[in-house]
Amino acid sequence: MDAGEVAPRDSDDGECPLWAHSRANGSDRRHLLEDHLRSVAWWSWQFAEPFSAEQVAYWLGLTHDFGKAAEVWQRRLLEVEGTDERVRTDHRAVGTRFLVEQLGFDAFALPVYGHHGGLDHPGAMENFLGFPPLEAVHEEQALRRLRARLPELDAPTAVTWPPYASDLLDGELLTRMLFSALVDADHLDTQVHFGKRREHVAAPVTMTHLLDRFEAGRKAKLEGKTSSPVDPLRGEVYDACVAAAPLKPGFFKLAAPTGLGKTISSAGFALHHAVAHELRRVVVAVPFISITEQNAKVYRGLLRSTPRDSVVLEHHSSVALEGPGSRWQRLAAENWDAPFIVTTTVQLLHSLHDRRPWAMRKLHRLARSVIVLDEIQALPVHLLIPILAMLRQLVEHFGVTVVLASATQPEFWDLPPLREVQPAEILPDPADLQRRLRALRPMRYRWEVSPRRSLKQVAAMVAAEPTRQVLTVVNTVDHARTVYDLLNQERPGAVRHLSTRMCPAHRHDVLADVEATLKREPAEPLYLVSTQLIEAGVDLDFPVVYRAMSPAESILQAAGRANREGLRAEGGLVVIFDPVEQAMPPSYGLPVAETRRHFGPTKQPEPDNLATLADYSRGYYAVLPDEAMGAELLAARTSWDFPTVARDFRMIDEDTVPVVVRYRNPHSSDPPDPIDDWLQQLRRDPARGHVWLRRLQPYTISLPKNQLAKPRVAALLRSVIGDLHEWTGDYDPNTGIVISAKEENT
Repeated sequence: MDAGEVAPRDSDDGECPLWAHSRANGSDRRHLLEDHLRSVAWWSWQFAEPFSAEQVAYWLGLTHDFGKAAEVWQRRLLEVEGTDERVRTDHRAVGTRFLVEQLGFDAFALPVYGHHGGLDHPGAMENFLGFPPLEAVHEEQALRRLRARLPELDAPTAVTWPPYASDLLDGELLTRMLFSALVDADHLDTQVHFGKRREHVAAPVTMTHLLDRFEAGRKAKLEGKTSSPVDPLRGEVYDACVAAAPLKPGFFKLAAPTGLGKTISSAGFALHHAVAHELRRVVVAVPFISITEQNAKVYRGLLRSTPRDSVVLEHHSSVALEGPGSRWQRLAAENWDAPFIVTTTVQLLHSLHDRRPWAMRKLHRLARSVIVLDEIQALPVHLLIPILAMLRQLVEHFGVTVVLASATQPEFWDLPPLREVQPAEILPDPADLQRRLRALRPMRYRWEVSPRRSLKQVAAMVAAEPTRQVLTVVNTVDHARTVYDLLNQERPGAVRHLSTRMCPAHRHDVLADVEATLKREPAEPLYLVSTQLIEAGVDLDFPVVYRAMSPAESILQAAGRANREGLRAEGGLVVIFDPVEQAMPPSYGLPVAETRRHFGPTKQPEPDNLATLADYSRGYYAVLPDEAMGAELLAARTSWDFPTVARDFRMIDEDTVPVVVRYRNPHSSDPPDPIDDWLQQLRRDPARGHVWLRRLQPYTISLPKNQLAKPRVAALLRSVIGDLHEWTGDYDPNTGIVISAKEENT
């Protein structure tokens, strides 16, 4: 029979070919359905083995495309072959019904039911099976044809389920992981057929080899570093991390004070712990994109990661890949097939609570991994209960170790999800370490909160500081630009700016310039104005830091940029001011009120006092009912209401869209990156979108979605794929994307 023909309607003898996918570009080769089903089943088994659900995953993979065996689907496949059309005939019912009626999967059949559109509520699947889009005769025909090709369907073996599957909440997370394993396997095998990916890219190095690289890299870094009085304490922190690594997997606390090398020490713990317990992967999640950029650079250097071996994957792209014509875009989503991941907390936690295939295909790779949550004080309070519950489930049932790292450890352990959990302390005595650090790194705090100052007055105070090197941290992008403009009038040429309106490559260049300027002798004037993105993971050392009123932990994080190395005999100065022009993120309301209650010129003046910080944290959570910390969302998870969870889990109050800008460092003689070429490649070959998105990541900004509703702003955006846009308006070499007041208000 010619490969272009379709089996006759009544042919069930297994001789006539059935196809899963049409011809690959430039090839006469179609994808045999039984080959695709067996391959996806095999990969699903492999992906689910780390969480003891391999048999369940195997049957999900084998049955996911059963409906494609029907004549109506096969005919339509050939009708649209070679066109831009897709086969719209629904093919979910046969496999879903087989799992429910033949294997007793019940709601665990949801991954097959939703493997294209996303996880849905069990009730939606039940309604679908009651009114299948394919007529019964087509379902029966498809199953007859498949039995002729898949003998295992005649006598399916009993499926062994993980022991935790019977619990509603744990079963819900198991379904998420199974869905991830299925869609990743499905997409990988489809990409192989279309020549868009090799069969499998194994981890380029073992965790043991990775640890050897890390230790060698750390040794080389220390040998090339200028000594600091703080270095012995940093060594103590690292040694404590290595000493704690053999402890059994679970929850760990790393309460290292700001400036004591938490970035390197936490990774050292993770790698040593992974080797000790044969874990598969390290995932470092941080609250700000700016930190992923810096941390990824540090880790690549320590691990000698190159484009060839790519052991360090930096992933914080927020491009939504769904929408009309998005088949290849979904295939191009990241699946975290790397041994060391650096990502944002938003990317990690949103993926864990999402329902869409492209967002979830990486989740199964979290099983048997070490997750380092850095700067955990930045976790959103309105979602604390579902976040902590999810982390506990990962620890208890998926072999995950979770490291909660922060100089300002929140008191999570009295909250419902963690009340019975006893975390392991990596540092034996954080309070003693903090006292010794204060002796080596003196710090003064000055509260300029009464009377309140205008931003113009604050800029004048900053410009008058005798040190002539000052970091000013404010709460909003608009305030950062205002203070930058005011300071530039006072100290032209000496002012730098950092905010999320600048692309990562731009911020990287500014930080490199600031770091180099701070090291020059004699000292040069330097005034850096930044939003809170600088408060974590950025190793800068200023003599004076100004911080707008904010939660206590943010004040302390900013203070970590004053006299960071302890080299100034006079110590560091931190000035807390309360601007007349009140503006701060909505999430700051309650913690700022609690900060005013515990800290200030007439109360505890030092925000690094650990006892007062603990009281502040407990007091903050005590005034919040469970509903204000996301308890209702956890209830939605317990009822397997995947759409509601995905809709309501929002860590960021304001939705954003990713926008590519054309930035070039004006001080560099290197040829600029071919941004236009990468955009063209992304449009032309979205199946390799993960390649082009990674390259465009340094030039991508998250712009508030409400800006798109303004015609003058929307006119400056050109669609690329999904919700990714390119910016055609002005880009200021100092402050980034420029949206004029006229455009803002139109």
